[in-house]
Amino acid sequence: MLASVTLWQKPTLLEGAVTMGMLFTLQFVVGNLRKRVPGVTRLVDTRPPLLMDGTEVLSANLRRANVTETDLRAKLREANVTRWSQVRAIVMELTGDVSVLHAPPDAPPIDKSLLAGGGTGPDRESG
Repeated sequence: MLASVTLWQKPTLLEGAVTMGMLFTLQFVVGNLRKRVPGVTRLVDTRPPLLMDGTEVLSANLRRANVTETDLRAKLREANVTRWSQVRAIVMELTGDVSVLHAPPDAPPIDKSLLAGGGTGPDRESG
């Protein structure tokens, strides 16, 4: 909507203000529904896709996230990963950032709730 306002030949200030007001109102309503109605969060939020699970590259998720294996290797180098066995997980965050979780091979396994995009954690009760 906002883009079409800027593309009209002579957009008025009122039209732009109404469009912005509608966007802010929609954001406010959806934000409040997410807080108050449990099912809304599952409906409107996406989960961050897992690009690697341990040493396994999840090719289907790479394609959906528009990430190449070359991009993935660049992120591993950026995170100072020197061996595939160090990789615990790579996640494409909702912000577009790529998080590389790595540790020595003999370290304890990763807490799966860190990959859940919510769920239970040490400071939350499950149930």
